[in-house]
Amino acid sequence: MAPKQADADKEQKREQLVKAAAQVFAKRGFRNATMEEIAQAAGTAKGTLYLYFEDKEALFYAVFEWLTARTIRRNLTVGRAEAPSAERLYALAEAAAQFVAENREWIPLTLEVWTAGASRKSRQRFATALREMYVQHRKVIADIVRTGQTRGELRRDLDPDALGAALIGAMDGLLLQCWFDPALDSLQLLQGFVDPLMRGMRANNQGGNA
Repeated sequence: MAPKQADADKEQKREQLVKAAAQVFAKRGFRNATMEEIAQAAGTAKGTLYLYFEDKEALFYAVFEWLTARTIRRNLTVGRAEAPSAERLYALAEAAAQFVAENREWIPLTLEVWTAGASRKSRQRFATALREMYVQHRKVIADIVRTGQTRGELRRDLDPDALGAALIGAMDGLLLQCWFDPALDSLQLLQGFVDPLMRGMRANNQGGNA
């Protein structure tokens, strides 16, 4: 087998193991999940897991990296760059709501990552990764706001970095509530939050400063 093909096959196998682990961790939690269960879910031998990951914690971190990469890719690609900034911000919120609706079973895994970042022996590793993820998310929003200000679509007195942090915090909080209470509609809640916010952010709402 050619080296490039071997590398591709190895990466494909690794992703298969990570996806299986994500499902098991989400269902059982980090503490209760076993490498045997993950291997069974992946349709492979337990020993194969250790060819790719040192231990369960390393596999857990790989799952977190995989989920984070998916989220960041989604945020970077959502909304057309030439679209109005308000439309792009709304599309971002809508994509977050859709992600929750389609991946409710993974939210408990997110909570475990947060817990790991605060209390586990590897907290620095997780805390650093979480910080980098939020930096990326805030930057996406801040860049959209700055573009809107440059185009004259959004108010010039807005603080893009503060808005990025506040919007991420608001979306996290809303989506977490939707997980705890399945009766809540994540998309409807975000619409109700984002629509009035966008009205206040538009340039024509700042009077003579537009």
